[in-house]
Amino acid sequence: MKTNLIVVVIIFIAFSFWGCIAKRTYDYKVTVVPQTYNSVTAPGDMNKAAEVINKRLNYFLSIPQNRIKLEVTGNQISLTVTKIDTSSINKIKALITGCHKLEFWETYENKEVIDYLTQANSLPGKSNVINEVGDSAGKEFNRQNPLFGFLIPRVTANGQPLPSCLIGLAALKDTTKINSYLKMSDVKALFPGDLRFFWSHNPYKYDKTKSLYELHAIKVTTGNKQAPLDGSVIISAKTATGSTYAEMIIDLKMDSGGARTWAGITRANINRCIAVVYDGHVISYPRVMNEISGGNTEITGDFTIEEANEIVNILKSGELPYELNIVEEQIKKEE
Repeated sequence: MKTNLIVVVIIFIAFSFWGCIAKRTYDYKVTVVPQTYNSVTAPGDMNKAAEVINKRLNYFLSIPQNRIKLEVTGNQISLTVTKIDTSSINKIKALITGCHKLEFWETYENKEVIDYLTQANSLPGKSNVINEVGDSAGKEFNRQNPLFGFLIPRVTANGQPLPSCLIGLAALKDTTKINSYLKMSDVKALFPGDLRFFWSHNPYKYDKTKSLYELHAIKVTTGNKQAPLDGSVIISAKTATGSTYAEMIIDLKMDSGGARTWAGITRANINRCIAVVYDGHVISYPRVMNEISGGNTEITGDFTIEEANEIVNILKSGELPYELNIVEEQIKKEE
């Protein structure tokens, strides 16, 4: 009996000891500066960046305001977060430096691009180019089809292009080869100057293997080559479930300027797709059926709950005006 009591006491002491370690907290101090070539940055932009960081810490990590201290001095931001455990540090760093971006792009239809793809696939002198940069399969079809050997065009059994801005599917391991091929000067010259190629964020929904990714044809319609509309116009965002409850929807409300731009984009693209792009990857490409006025819209896509919540939290926090670099950090045990 006495031996059993001693064992219980030892176990209790061990759990108490490890419990104390688990509860140990720290103060994390970090200094960040803009990742820009300019030595002087507008004070308004620095204050906006500090506000975005503050909101991200609130929304993503649920850190109370009284544990966050932000100071803007010139073109640097000093941040102190108190009472955190070390497992939170990498998450905080990612939130500070992550320049996440939501964009709305006009698109080309598959039928408008398929002939260019066919020409690129049969361009003289390119029969072995992709194999030479890393392909080991060595199949005759791949050698004779430097593009379609890796990119599956979106056509019917009799070769008719399927309606969408989705122009092809490819295995993730082949996307880099395809990108390199499409960027070659003589291949690129075959396509319209305002055409860009964006890959999907997630695998193709109807691919059971979940190994194929979508290639989309984006149309650049602005003088500055940027998206005609982005997440900076979003004033509120929330998640909702679709009719099947498994489908996640993101409800958005835009400010007055964004609402006017969105109405113009949708009016000019009736019966065409608008690509919703997040961090450079397509997450949704709905077909516009009518003009959308008022600034209220929704994004449907193959989201998980976690992905939808991440996008909503980024939109609620706002976009950083530029990328930030961490130049100094300190972890100090809380006194």
